[in-house]
Amino acid sequence: MNVDEAVESILVSLQWDRWRFMLPAKPIINLDAAVVSHGHMDHWHRNFYQKDLILVPWEVRVPKQFAGLRNILRVNHHQFLKRMYLVKINGRDLRRLLSISSIPTPHSIWWIAASSGTRVLFIGDMNVADVETAKIFVEEMFRVNQPLHGLILPSFGGVLGHGAKKAMEISHKIADLAYHVRDEYNVKLGGLPHPVNAEWADYNAIKV
Repeated sequence: MNVDEAVESILVSLQWDRWRFMLPAKPIINLDAAVVSHGHMDHWHRNFYQKDLILVPWEVRVPKQFAGLRNILRVNHHQFLKRMYLVKINGRDLRRLLSISSIPTPHSIWWIAASSGTRVLFIGDMNVADVETAKIFVEEMFRVNQPLHGLILPSFGGVLGHGAKKAMEISHKIADLAYHVRDEYNVKLGGLPHPVNAEWADYNAIKV
């Protein structure tokens, strides 16, 4: 299996918040599992009740509509799922790993999903300030010889909020980040239509 095939296998192995990548790759795990990036309701889905497992960062508050879930696995730092290794990254982790105390707390918890040396970074939602943090983090991972082979990012259209002062500001910043990591590091790009498909993505997920 080459690196591109390994990235695709990671992408199809999980539901990322409420998005799935529909690719003809073989999943790495045989569980119907999802990872959650934060507590906002537009990133949770009623199909969570049917999942084998929902991985939720310990610091994320479960919305009251999902308080009855019995398949939640709270993750403090990392979790093994058979042949997949998942690590969650919060603002404190980023400040420590990058040695930059001024990094703002990101909009969502980040996850790295890894298998057999292939790593995919999942960022389920972003503020404008998070885009530069993500760029620095990707560059640092390569500097310390822990390269990322895939990157999952949200794709915004013309929206305000998330720290944006202009309608297309965050959309353009994320696109610039995506093209930068592809050109510099040959990272495969997965887009989460939030709400539009990403022109920069190698793979666009679907919203379930």
